[in-house]
Amino acid sequence: MNNNTRWQSFELIEMYMAQWEDDTIVYNPLSGETHQLNLMAVDALSFLQQPATLQSLTEHICSLYQSHDIAEINRHMMQLLEQFDDLGLIAACRP
Repeated sequence: MNNNTRWQSFELIEMYMAQWEDDTIVYNPLSGETHQLNLMAVDALSFLQQPATLQSLTEHICSLYQSHDIAEINRHMMQLLEQFDDLGLIAACRP
């Protein structure tokens, strides 16, 4: 994954979220699939309503969760971006 790639969620995804306790169910109308996300994943997906790089996403999540473990959050966000992409929840933006 290129660190300069900008990612963005699909607008339709945000309209189909329902929260239960600590998890959120996301329905992807493009694929017809549902996915269970934890709070950090929901925060990341919500941040991706606007195009963002891995670095800007990592900085946002670190700030939101008041974490100083940038390397660990960066690794987690990289994995999350790959999963979101595989699930069809986000797409790389054109430059």
